[in-house]
Amino acid sequence: MNHNDRNRATRERLIAVIERLGERAIAMDGGWTTSALLAHLAFWDRLAETRLAKFVRDGETPVTAEPALTDLTNGAGMRQWTDTPPAVAAAQARDAAEDMDRLVEALSAEKLSALMTLDRPLLYDRSGHRTQHLDQIEQALRRTR
Repeated sequence: MNHNDRNRATRERLIAVIERLGERAIAMDGGWTTSALLAHLAFWDRLAETRLAKFVRDGETPVTAEPALTDLTNGAGMRQWTDTPPAVAAAQARDAAEDMDRLVEALSAEKLSALMTLDRPLLYDRSGHRTQHLDQIEQALRRTR
C-alpha cells in the first residue's frame, strides 16, 4: 500500500468516524474532546497542505518545526479546538483531508521523489497522524455505548 492508498483509507475512515460521532463532542483524557481532535486534525492537515503547496509552487524545501514547537502549537491551539462546534470540526477535518490528499495525488513523480529524499513523510503521508487520533476517537465512542 503506498502513501496515496494509506491517505485514502484514513480519509474514508475519518468520514465514517464523523458519521458515527454525529453532533457529539465526547470528553477525553487531557481536556480533549472528540471534536477538538477533529479540529486538531484539520489544522495539521491544512498546515501540511500549505507547506506542500508552497513546495510545489516555489520549489523551496518545506519549513519544519522542532518537536517542542509542535507541542507548543498544540497547547496554543487547544482552546480554539475545544471551542469548535462538533459539526464545524467534522466539516473542517473532512475538507482538509480531502484537499490535502488531492494535492498529494497530483504531485508529479519529480516532486514526490524530491520530497522523499527529505525523509519527512508527514509532508505527503498523513495516514499516521490521522490513524493515531482516529484510534482515540473510536476508543471514546466505544466507551459511550
